[in-house]
Amino acid sequence: MVLVKIDTWRGQVRQETVKTGALLQKFIKYAGVAVCFLFIANHIATDLNPTLYFDPFRSAPKWDSSKCVVIGLAVGYGLNVYEMFVGSLRATGYPGHIILGISSDAPDDVRKYLNKTGVQVKEVSLTNCTYPVGKCALGYPDYKIQWGRFAFAGDWLRECKECTDGVMLTDVRDAYFQLDPFAAVKDIHPIMVFEETPTLTTNNWVADAPIIQCKGIHIKDKPMLCSGSTMGTRQGILNYTQVMVREFDAWVHTEKCRSDNIFDDQSIHNYLYYTNQFPGAVAIPHRSGSIHIVGYQADKIFRKEIEKARERGEKDPESWVNSHRIYGTGENWREWLTPEYNLTDKNGFITNLDGSPSPQVHQIDRFGHTFGSFWLQPMVKQWNEKYAP
Repeated sequence: MVLVKIDTWRGQVRQETVKTGALLQKFIKYAGVAVCFLFIANHIATDLNPTLYFDPFRSAPKWDSSKCVVIGLAVGYGLNVYEMFVGSLRATGYPGHIILGISSDAPDDVRKYLNKTGVQVKEVSLTNCTYPVGKCALGYPDYKIQWGRFAFAGDWLRECKECTDGVMLTDVRDAYFQLDPFAAVKDIHPIMVFEETPTLTTNNWVADAPIIQCKGIHIKDKPMLCSGSTMGTRQGILNYTQVMVREFDAWVHTEKCRSDNIFDDQSIHNYLYYTNQFPGAVAIPHRSGSIHIVGYQADKIFRKEIEKARERGEKDPESWVNSHRIYGTGENWREWLTPEYNLTDKNGFITNLDGSPSPQVHQIDRFGHTFGSFWLQPMVKQWNEKYAP
């Protein structure tokens, strides 16, 4: 270390060393580091959750699926739903964790199946709500069940010490898998939210009306984000659920924000993203990531096929579409959808824009019964052959 000796004489400063340039460079370097630490410390001191600024997994180049976890609330469903959701996920070769909340009185066939497929079960019981907001779960009576799932997800993720890599929070009833969703992620971000079709925006009442009523603002012309499908790192999703729950508390304790609307978790999800309250969050464009929200397009296809049946003179067009094939034959059952929609490959898998199978497909119920009856059911049988009694 070079010491600088300074003398004063008649108000003037005489420096007796000549290494001030190097010393000044070091001073600037360390002063800059000190300023950065002071900036971060100031934010941590005033922030409710200091961990929002740190994500030890965000720079990981690729996830190890065996250390990942899929989390969902699946209360009150029959065995067929679990066979579709879990069976399809395991059939992709996914070796990681699956955590599902199921009814405390779930039947034995459901419990046996989930045990065979390596699902960690969390029992959930319904209870009276603190406020008249619909159905609530024991442990979180202030939140309607559609909100409570986010609080449960945060709890279950914290409890899973082995779940150190990617995390998916997802709906269960209307979703299935075609590829390992974690292996398909190209760029890892702390929080990844997923856009619905470009023609569906935040102007839609699902997002717009509750936000205007509660916050008095209009989030205009932004891509609609699906609250039923979110991915990220462990810390990123812990942060995500904490921010969601904090906003739930604000809404439930504000009378004008409180309602029995079962869709307003999507309103909150969009509001928080577009007001930059999810740290490190990135929106994944429609049909380009691990989760494909197909609902809007599926409904359009369903309605178009109903109209075709009406033009053919069918007495009950909707029932006819639900009980007949849209396309293909019994021998070529995989070809269930006409190529005009540019949505499937030759094997009937729903695809991303690049033509590859979408890792997870969400909101499949919007197709009506024809998809489930003529393509999905045979696939579910194949996926679960090794789990058959």
